[in-house]
Amino acid sequence: MNYELDTTLLSFDECDALKVRMQLLGKIAAVGEWIHRFLDDEITWSDYLHDFYELNHQLSPSNLLSDTQLYQGDEAIKMRSLLERVTINKVTLSDEFKISMPDGRIKWHHTTIHPITDQQGKLLGLYGLLQNTTDRKQKEANNEKRYALFQHIFDRLPSELVVLNNAGQYLYANQSAIQSKLNCGILADHQHSESNDQLNKLGNWAVESKRNDVIEDCLQNKKVVTFEEKVNDTNGLDRTILRNLYPLLDQKGEVEFLIGHGVDISARKQSELELQRMAIVAEKTNGIVMVTDPDRKITWVNHSFEQILGYRAEEIIGIDPADFLQGPETSQQAIRDIAESLKASGTFSGEILNYTKGGKQIWLYLNIAAVYDDQGKLLNYIAVENDITVIKLAEQRHQKAMERERELNQFKTQFINLASHQFRTPLATIRSSIDLLDLKLKSIHLDNAFQAFFAKHKAIIDEETTRMTELMENILDIGRIDEGKIELFKKNLPFKKFMDDFVQSNQEPGGEYRKLRYHFRTSDKIISIDEILLRNVLRNIVSNAYKYSQGKPAPELKVNFEKNAYWITVKDYGIGVPDKDQPYLFESFFRASNARILPGSGLGLMIAKKLIALHGGNIHFSSKVGAGCCVTIHLPA
Repeated sequence: MNYELDTTLLSFDECDALKVRMQLLGKIAAVGEWIHRFLDDEITWSDYLHDFYELNHQLSPSNLLSDTQLYQGDEAIKMRSLLERVTINKVTLSDEFKISMPDGRIKWHHTTIHPITDQQGKLLGLYGLLQNTTDRKQKEANNEKRYALFQHIFDRLPSELVVLNNAGQYLYANQSAIQSKLNCGILADHQHSESNDQLNKLGNWAVESKRNDVIEDCLQNKKVVTFEEKVNDTNGLDRTILRNLYPLLDQKGEVEFLIGHGVDISARKQSELELQRMAIVAEKTNGIVMVTDPDRKITWVNHSFEQILGYRAEEIIGIDPADFLQGPETSQQAIRDIAESLKASGTFSGEILNYTKGGKQIWLYLNIAAVYDDQGKLLNYIAVENDITVIKLAEQRHQKAMERERELNQFKTQFINLASHQFRTPLATIRSSIDLLDLKLKSIHLDNAFQAFFAKHKAIIDEETTRMTELMENILDIGRIDEGKIELFKKNLPFKKFMDDFVQSNQEPGGEYRKLRYHFRTSDKIISIDEILLRNVLRNIVSNAYKYSQGKPAPELKVNFEKNAYWITVKDYGIGVPDKDQPYLFESFFRASNARILPGSGLGLMIAKKLIALHGGNIHFSSKVGAGCCVTIHLPA
């Protein structure tokens, strides 16, 4: 459209110039007009209507509805209703409409329709004024979006937020503030709304809990006021709310609005109370007690912390203890273990090497626990630490002593093995030499007295070399067992036959030639054993039973089966073992104090115990002086 205005003096007041001026005003004000004369059905649009509707031709309102898709759905119904009411009632009416352009754009307008009548009131036509409100509606929509966003954010805040006028009346309350009132029974069930009606239900902020003094203080001093408020909820629980009231000033510096903010600090107050109680106890304990915030910055330490570690509380408050307690020899793995355990479970128990202020190493055993509020928010870490330096040093000394002992035992074993091997050759030589002498003497004629003398001492030499050979074999067995070089060669055997054969071949070797009183009191089973090693164990125990019960009834050997194991018992009625000696019977080279009159090495029972252990079993011993001994072998089947 042509909106150029001729402003020369001669033409400015002409009709055409006036029309152009009206068009300019319409464009600037975003206003258009139309006239519909019923007599000749003539339609007249102002130029701005063509711009607004983006149409080159003029249409009546009814045709605009029927011939275009600008008014859709409810908007078309609303426009028809407006036209009908103006036409029927002959009154001026207005309404706001939304139109949809073909390309999807939305436009808004406010339309007022006037009835045109003659002097008798007959309706001659309609006159409409259209105001383009698209920009305003867009701004309103944008504002509503921003408001909805802010509303969404404020309602999700865990803390209370309210806006008040300077009389304390609610202008706004977020969901947390409303929920707080519900919890305290001040407000009945409430649907969130900012309408005056709903806000009036919230009452006056100043009336609650006698807050008049707070508002007066804020209004008078125009500064934020902070206070704690105790309330009792509908469950009968006491709650503590930390509140802040902020004044918002207008351009004249007067308080226009008040902003109220409240945070439930009940859990924190409870935690503080518990920490105070704990602090009283902690101050009286000898152990270190330390409290940190969620970032592991120290907030409190007890007196023992200062005494043991040498740091004053004011030196380390607000510092991570790792920054000054850990040193060059602190285990990095221990540091990682602490961090991972706290992250996973909120607790840690274990030891760590730290350093005092003077640089001295100190071993501490830590017990750390996280403290959470009712909502699961981390409040603090509490660490209780005990000085275990003396224990650790003792462990280190013990470890060193154990290492030295292992080295000594290894050396001893190597020496014994070497010595035993070296003794075996001379002993074998002695035995062979005596046998050669015996053969030689039998081939020559010597008197009977010399032959008797020789036979006597030859028997002594035979007995002693046999004993020495057995001793060396026992020593070698001990060495092989300690070094783990003894291998079991197990066979599956009927156990009753094995025991029957053993008893048959093990009567008393000399003296009274007694035989074992043998009882196999269970059914036979196939058992996996190293028959040579087990036979040696039984021979050693039975030999002792014969040796230490001379002149007494023959020893007994009983076999029972219970709990999936054979129990082999060898009982004699001999001299017995004193109570003071019994704890040491299975130690190397130990012999009971009343048995030293008889030959022996003190190795048999110790070797027997080790060999039975290789079979997964054990040996038990009981005795009473003068009443004999009872040795029981537990052998898993």
